[in-house]
Amino acid sequence: MDFSQLRNEVIAYIDAHGEEQLEFLIRLCDQNSYSFNPDGVNKVGEMIVENMNGIMPVHEVVTFEKVGGTHIFRSSEHEKSIYLVGHMDTVFPPEHEFQACAMKGDVLTGPGVGDMKGGLVVIIYALKALHHVGVLRELKISTIFNSDEEIGSKYSRPIMEREREKAAMCLVTECAGLENQIVISRNGKMGARMNSFGKPQHVSVGNHEKSSAILEAARKIIDIEALNDIYPGVSLNIGKVSGGLGPATIAAEAEAYIDIRREHEEHKDRLIENVESIVGQQALAGCHSEFEVLNWRPSMPYTGRNQELIDIIQSTAREIGQQVPTEHRRGSSDANHFGAAGVPTVDGLGPISQWDHTADEYISIPSLSDRTRLLASVLLRLGERAWVTE
Repeated sequence: MDFSQLRNEVIAYIDAHGEEQLEFLIRLCDQNSYSFNPDGVNKVGEMIVENMNGIMPVHEVVTFEKVGGTHIFRSSEHEKSIYLVGHMDTVFPPEHEFQACAMKGDVLTGPGVGDMKGGLVVIIYALKALHHVGVLRELKISTIFNSDEEIGSKYSRPIMEREREKAAMCLVTECAGLENQIVISRNGKMGARMNSFGKPQHVSVGNHEKSSAILEAARKIIDIEALNDIYPGVSLNIGKVSGGLGPATIAAEAEAYIDIRREHEEHKDRLIENVESIVGQQALAGCHSEFEVLNWRPSMPYTGRNQELIDIIQSTAREIGQQVPTEHRRGSSDANHFGAAGVPTVDGLGPISQWDHTADEYISIPSLSDRTRLLASVLLRLGERAWVTE
């Protein structure tokens, strides 16, 4: 069978199973899998294992104490492979109102439908199509279905770093852009916390004598926010602040959570120094603050080796009647771990999606099959080009 016939059979399988694929996506999204709901994340993992039904014969589950298990599948044992990467966790806790899917025309809303359970089913049904035509085990494919991406892959990061040493290239199925874009570079991300400490007092001490941790934090938050755009491609956001016991008590403690993003990795250390300098300065008598980095991802740069992979994806897309422009994305993903290490990496191979991390999160239903056809066709083309060598 020649390449075109093989690809046509693969696409025919995907088209014939489009309704099944959509139904499976709805089931995944209706199962809560908040990052800190390990039972829910593990349930999603079990559903995936059952659906894949042994088509990837090598299967490993890496367990963690505070989050669900990360699943690694391999088509066979080999030194180098094509990595397909996605994550099972979402940002929606069980008590959030957004817990189920709804369909309206060509749009499906649901918790994690774009970020990124839609991308998971793209991977799964591309693999099932390749298995159906009998070539999956020849293609040297490994997959990682991560359990804690939404909290910066805090626990699974060592797994990413271990697995990237075996990667010939990496394809990540986070959502596509609204115009079908694939992602060729990403900002790096750092999650941090500022802990501020004051002196617990009754509010009657007066304005000039109080040592309020909240006021200490507030003054520093303003200075930290002023660092936005201090270097090209840099952004900082204080997204959560808490502290104090009540309005009649001067706060002894306060904390602020900081999101720090940069396009260029060389800015990382300077940004930390800038923030630490602000945090380390005393704003009020009797108060002090401390800075703690909670998690971080390196930047994912565009490279010449990426361009070879981009060219293959775009030419394959044209062969099946699709257009896939490219974009830089300011958000980070697990693609960063691979791209930063020099592994040719492309992200955004999931379905078209918008408003992720909100109750309006949705995907374009037709793009689910489109992206599955594209991924399966790209994997066939990569196998034909023999990128993966022992």
